[in-house]
Amino acid sequence: MGRGSRVALPVLALQAVTSTSASAVDVRPQDQAPLSVAVTATGSVERAYAWSIEKAADAAVRSTDSTNTATFRYTVTARAGAMTESGWALAGALTVTNPNDGEGGAITADAGVVTTLGGGSSCTVVGGDDLVVPAAGQLTLPYTCTFASAPSGSGTVDATVSWDPAGEASSASAVGSAPGSFTAASETNQTVAVVDDRTVAGQRVVLDPSVTWSTGLVRTYTYDLALVGSAPGTCRAYSNTATLDQPSGADPTAVTTVQACAPEVLPAQAFGQATGSVKAGCQGTVRTRVSNRTAETVTYRLRVGNKVHRIAVRSLGHRKFVTSGRALAKVTLKVGSTRLDRIRIPQRCEAPMVLPDTGLRAASS
Repeated sequence: MGRGSRVALPVLALQAVTSTSASAVDVRPQDQAPLSVAVTATGSVERAYAWSIEKAADAAVRSTDSTNTATFRYTVTARAGAMTESGWALAGALTVTNPNDGEGGAITADAGVVTTLGGGSSCTVVGGDDLVVPAAGQLTLPYTCTFASAPSGSGTVDATVSWDPAGEASSASAVGSAPGSFTAASETNQTVAVVDDRTVAGQRVVLDPSVTWSTGLVRTYTYDLALVGSAPGTCRAYSNTATLDQPSGADPTAVTTVQACAPEVLPAQAFGQATGSVKAGCQGTVRTRVSNRTAETVTYRLRVGNKVHRIAVRSLGHRKFVTSGRALAKVTLKVGSTRLDRIRIPQRCEAPMVLPDTGLRAASS
């Protein structure tokens, strides 16, 4: 080919390259909304109430009267003791909510519950490990708490859910809280009855059908009881029992014993004899001695001339009585219609230098 000749070269067609935005092909995980948790709490406790009872009589021994009975006054006292608690329990449920929807939105998490109530609490969530919370859904799990000792009366219950989130964060968690307290599931012996046998074993006399426990409560009941004595010179013992009738457990009791004693009767007293005598001096002094050997009070009647004196003497009692009357006056001592003695005052005699009744010197005439 000579100088100046042209060579025809083939033309190559190049395919056009189109560039796309990096955001359109970004495969980094999208932001994940956190889980949330709510918790409920219901606490229960068993309560028991203690009681005590006392019984007293106004005398340990008393003599019977003419009807052979002695009356005693009894006092029964019921007292509220201590309240004790046991069997503390706490239960409820926690609900975990997952707001993330769409494919791959389910989250695997762990759940636990703790409480500030103390008492060595230990809480267990049923199914709390590796729980799967569905996308745009909820999961509810029950829990229970036990206590090794007495907890506080109030506190909080805290539920925690933890999981591995999408993205750069290594962990995430959510907490829900609820107040915790205890209400009585059972109350043992909160209300009792006060009963009494009034010295008859097995008898049930209700002093109070319903006494309800309260702090420092004291109830007192008083009644009189006439008890029959035994043979003269002996005593009869009576045991009297008061009881707190409780719905559960052994019933507290209180017992007091008294004696009704019949006075000793001597042979002369068996006929109800009341004796007496009268003496009179020439100065007009009348001296009376009486002895009541009966079981009742006796009133003696002493007549000196036209004047009557009444002398009361209790059972088994003795008495001296001194009065005066005119010379030659009749003196009579009676009990009822029975005449015990009768005399006359002597003629007036010359007064001695010293009067025997007074110890004073007589006045000279």
